[in-house]
Amino acid sequence: MADVDPGLRRDDKDLRRGRSLPALAIAAVLCSISARAAEPQHCVRAEIVLWGDDRHDDSAALNAWFGGADAIWAESGEPVGPAIAGHSFRLSAAVFVPGGTGRRLEAFRMLWPESGEIVSGGSIESGSDPDKAPIVSGVDIIGGDPGEGVPFEAPDPDPAQRNPTASCATS
Repeated sequence: MADVDPGLRRDDKDLRRGRSLPALAIAAVLCSISARAAEPQHCVRAEIVLWGDDRHDDSAALNAWFGGADAIWAESGEPVGPAIAGHSFRLSAAVFVPGGTGRRLEAFRMLWPESGEIVSGGSIESGSDPDKAPIVSGVDIIGGDPGEGVPFEAPDPDPAQRNPTASCATS
């Protein structure tokens, strides 16, 4: 009987080639993932969403809007713009209106259910000069502490230290 060479046979090569395809595919995916991780992230800014429906807490969004941030209406997705009229806001925290952001709120109602405070009426206008106090006109305050709704000097905020990954989705 003739000795058989224990070397590779044609069908062994085909099997090894078949096993190497998944390994190559996995290596290609891993290389593309590490290449994408090295690229800088270009994340979209998180949206500031206002409800103005007296049911959802608008504290953070209203403060951001008064601070000059762009916002959209939750109901329609439309931009809020520099002026708001005829909306009612449910709040859980103080609202600060810095001067100079060009924002105007009129014919409004702000309700803090936990304290029973209601601020409503006329208008609050931040104006265009950051060195001037906002203009408050025809505003009624019910249940508020003394000194509320009165402009006061606040320290200049520290420049924002933007973290470019802060608004990126992670999993």
